[in-house]
Amino acid sequence: MNRRRFQRYLVLSAVAAATVSLAGCVVEPPRTRVEYREVKVVQAPPAPLVEVVPPAPYPDSYWIAGHWKWENNRYVWNNGHWEQARQNMVYRHAYWNNEGGQWVYHGGAWVAINNSYNSAPPVVINVAPPPPQIEAMTPAPSPNHVWIDGYWRWNNGRHDWVNGHWEARRDGYFWAPGHWVRNGNSWTFSGGFWQRY
Repeated sequence: MNRRRFQRYLVLSAVAAATVSLAGCVVEPPRTRVEYREVKVVQAPPAPLVEVVPPAPYPDSYWIAGHWKWENNRYVWNNGHWEQARQNMVYRHAYWNNEGGQWVYHGGAWVAINNSYNSAPPVVINVAPPPPQIEAMTPAPSPNHVWIDGYWRWNNGRHDWVNGHWEARRDGYFWAPGHWVRNGNSWTFSGGFWQRY
């Protein structure tokens, strides 16, 4: 075997080995880091910042809103970001709650959707929604308000945009944002209701 042919054989062998070794790999969407340490602060957090939400990278994008964290004895803003929606899951956003005169931080996490809180029938369609719209989020009326993201609603054979808005937080509940999840060739609407923790 000549030198050139041998080099080609080595390259093809390396490519084949890499292909075989990667064949069993599963690529998952990025996981959001969840903070589990309990943080209690006497000073109330500032109202959430108004974020400039960049365009969604894909139709089933899911916006994880920014929030205040406590670092080095002060509040620091943690920017929001897009993630891919997850089947039968919703992101419970991080929040601060006044408990006995102290502000307690509750970290965000992906949690299972409990459809028993949803009175609407499931919506499954074969038409992909447009990417989520960029919304101008106004300042929060208070630290006890939650931003309800806008979403595409299926209405009479087409997608109609429902604008986002602020709502007062409900004790013992979190807002399960309305969003679309791809399931093969169909799209399922998930969330859009208050769900108990």
